[in-house]
Amino acid sequence: MESGLEEDILDYLKQTDAGATASEISRALNINRMTAVKYLEVMRATGLIDYRKVGMAKQYFATSNLSYAQAALLLQAKQLLKSIETIDDHVEVFENTLANHLEIILTYRKSDVERFYEIVKETAARLDKKVK
Repeated sequence: MESGLEEDILDYLKQTDAGATASEISRALNINRMTAVKYLEVMRATGLIDYRKVGMAKQYFATSNLSYAQAALLLQAKQLLKSIETIDDHVEVFENTLANHLEIILTYRKSDVERFYEIVKETAARLDKKVK
């Protein structure tokens, strides 16, 4: 599925006060109605949007003011948190996260790297207090 189309649908729904039907969305975005329905159902399953029945129609609306990217990251974070069941899981996630960030940080200018280094030193000092 195209994230661009999901973003367009979400942006459109945020602009409507009362929400919109799949037909209204398909006309506004110039897409096939069945394509709109497919995207709407996937977006509803992920919590980006919801609907209410109005007669025979479903009136879709955005569930928050988050952008598509923010909502997608939030969903990933929630899924990651649910996957952490033990201390070993947490350690693994922590190690992977640090490794990924370090790879990026090392591409920055020295002055920017020094800012991260200060944060790491402060964090290490706090952990030292707990360990000792």
